[in-house]
Amino acid sequence: MPGPAGFLEASWRLPARVRGAAVVAHPHPLHGGTMHTKVVHRAARLLADRFSFAALRFNFRGVGASAGAHDHGRGEVDDLVAAVRFAREAYPEGPLVIAGFSFGSVCALEAAHVVRPDLLWLIGLPLLRWDRRGAEAGALYSVVWVQGEEDEFGSGEMARATAERFGWPLRVIPGADHFFTGRLDPFEEESTAAIREALR
Repeated sequence: MPGPAGFLEASWRLPARVRGAAVVAHPHPLHGGTMHTKVVHRAARLLADRFSFAALRFNFRGVGASAGAHDHGRGEVDDLVAAVRFAREAYPEGPLVIAGFSFGSVCALEAAHVVRPDLLWLIGLPLLRWDRRGAEAGALYSVVWVQGEEDEFGSGEMARATAERFGWPLRVIPGADHFFTGRLDPFEEESTAAIREALR
């Protein structure tokens, strides 16, 4: 996939009949995040299999086979914008969803101002490391936010306070850490219910 710093490694998951386009952004590249992270894979599978979106995962610059080098979030937002435009060119009809896990959720919030999705799906928003940039996107677009109760970068308690502040619908997964270890099935079920409600 062409990107602003060179080609980006990417992977589609396609349903039999496409109803829209979705892009899923991965966790922090310097902490092992890639498009193959379990939560990212699950999110793309859910969007394709349960909601019939053409779901695109990709590696940010400098990750896997993607060209370029890590840019501390600035260039990564540009990568996400490029990925969304690539997906939208391929599948221009129907709703557009941007999803992001951890670092990817912060990138999704910022990219939303440029690409204007129908739905933002925030997963494991790292509240302790997020400077609140892009928060106003939640007032402009539908938001689905899923957080682990025991998330070490933003507990369920912190998430509830933040969700109330910004008016974002929130689903908290009991007993789940940042990576939803051992709680991926509840993560998927709660996410499915929240997305279904948001896309009515």
